[in-house]
Amino acid sequence: MRSAIFTSGNQAYQVSNIMYAGPVHAIPEDRRRNDCTHSFKIVTTQGAAFSYYKNEESARKSRNMLGAMLDSLKPNAYKHGGEFIDPLHIVSFGSVVQFKKAQGEYTHGFAIIVDTVQEKSQELWLRYKSDDHTQKARKALWAVIHTALGISKTPEPEAQNMPF
Repeated sequence: MRSAIFTSGNQAYQVSNIMYAGPVHAIPEDRRRNDCTHSFKIVTTQGAAFSYYKNEESARKSRNMLGAMLDSLKPNAYKHGGEFIDPLHIVSFGSVVQFKKAQGEYTHGFAIIVDTVQEKSQELWLRYKSDDHTQKARKALWAVIHTALGISKTPEPEAQNMPF
């Protein structure tokens, strides 16, 4: 095995293959099954899955445990508001947009495309409370990607007298 295993109910995930872990959300009452009230999304190299729990406390404990495992394995990840994104699996990210209808308290966001086999699971939306917060988050994501790839902000000094 290349990494630790995160177990949730009857599912187990190799932590090194997790590229996104979302925050805990309440499941709308009309969509609840098997007495589960809360869940969080996990995206792996093979696609997306949801981890379901019978109460908010169990979901938060499990998500925090997964977060600790991800932090130890991937310390340079992008983290914000309960979301974890592995920068090495980001294919692209879009410009900041203002939502036509506010999504709760969130008014702005941008899309991220991750490298997963399941096309439906490739696009993730990061949501924020203002344009300013979204712009800062996008810049922070840019910096995290550069750091993860070992790209420095300042250009390397040109080598002089190098043979070609």
